[in-house]
Amino acid sequence: MGKLIILITTFGGMLVFSQELKYEEVVKLDSTITKDELFNRARSWIGRTFNKNTSSIDIEDKKEGEITASGIIDYRNKKRYYGSGCVEGPIRLSLSIFLKDGKYKYSFHSFTHKGSGGYGCRRTDYGLITNSEKAPQPSWGEPNEKAWKDIKDFIYENVMLNVNDLKNAMNRPHATSNDW
Repeated sequence: MGKLIILITTFGGMLVFSQELKYEEVVKLDSTITKDELFNRARSWIGRTFNKNTSSIDIEDKKEGEITASGIIDYRNKKRYYGSGCVEGPIRLSLSIFLKDGKYKYSFHSFTHKGSGGYGCRRTDYGLITNSEKAPQPSWGEPNEKAWKDIKDFIYENVMLNVNDLKNAMNRPHATSNDW
């Protein structure tokens, strides 16, 4: 009974303090740009940016002003450390874009890591990536702070590249808006 209480307390504490890693922002543009125009810009950007083989558009609702897509980024570590090959592998993610006249909100979220394994080691998954500084218990082996930090740094770099590209795309008129 005592072990059960300790187990519940430990995992309960982790749930309270470890929240899902998200990158989101509300971006204000010229107030005369309509929600429909912003939807067209966002839809075109997602079509160009997300790889057709490893991604999908899950929600595409022009009336409500929402697009949600899911995709995969291939994590390859930049730093070599013991067991680094076991951690390399796909990271699933979701991107939601909410649109209103003159503004939009993006949210990169639901980052889920699966290792692919390497020579002489088993696949090491970290699962849902959180904002916790401390590495969680992976699917196999001991938590590795270097791997955890490297995964989160990789996600951050990838998201920031996409955010900059998205902001540029959302500032350009959609092709259908141009006077040909």
